[in-house]
Amino acid sequence: MRLDTESVVDLFIKTWSGDAKWLPYCLAGHSRYARDFRQLVLITDKGFDFEISETNIPIKIIETDPTEAGYTENPAFWGVTRQGKITEKSPRGPGYYWQQAVKMSWPEYSDADAVVILDTDVIAWDKFCAMDFTMNGQPYWRTEPYKTNDNDLIWKNCVESFLGESVCKNYMLKYPDNPYLFTREATIGFAAQIRERYDLSIIDFFRPTSDGLRLSEFSLFGAYLDRVNRHGYIIVDFDTFIGVPDIPLKQYWSWGGLDPLFEDIDQMIQS
Repeated sequence: MRLDTESVVDLFIKTWSGDAKWLPYCLAGHSRYARDFRQLVLITDKGFDFEISETNIPIKIIETDPTEAGYTENPAFWGVTRQGKITEKSPRGPGYYWQQAVKMSWPEYSDADAVVILDTDVIAWDKFCAMDFTMNGQPYWRTEPYKTNDNDLIWKNCVESFLGESVCKNYMLKYPDNPYLFTREATIGFAAQIRERYDLSIIDFFRPTSDGLRLSEFSLFGAYLDRVNRHGYIIVDFDTFIGVPDIPLKQYWSWGGLDPLFEDIDQMIQS
């Protein structure tokens, strides 16, 4: 599927109470710099109350309840050290997995032709539009080879389970290296593949269990595009030096806290 200036594209963000300090800066940046998006769909959790200042982009707020969807278990989280050793880390709450399910269920919350999925700690620093997330209207997905000390190695198992074969590519590059533009056709196709492979809906598939795989929605979606059905996407390997658009977004790390970065973020938004 190719996109053009007539295509309906939304920004899509899943937020929660832990993002409370980041959300005003996130929305301020998109309000100032986002162009040609129909709206920003903001998915929140039940009980997260916040105020939104007047913005230049319409914001559609949808409240969800992970508990009602059965997202209650809090299994251990496994990580990879810089030496490539797998270690057990502090558990992440079920909301971490809920946000994956919500993102890959975006067609239930928006009737757009496509969405750009952003995290709350992704801040805009200059003007951008929907077509900036394509290569002349064609959606694309970037990959790079796994490295021995790559923290993303922890997601390799779920990709290999999904595909039924080994992989050497990492499909989850950070912003802005990967645009994370999801077309409706491809997202629905991905959900159908999950149903065929595991006999589970997206909501059931991402629900955490103590004996299940640790899942990465972006890794799985990228692998689906690369190995199962392209849906018109171009797969761009990181080392091929194919020119891709320069997207003026910067991803921070919300778990690291906002205070040390306040001046940097504030200057980007106000400049």
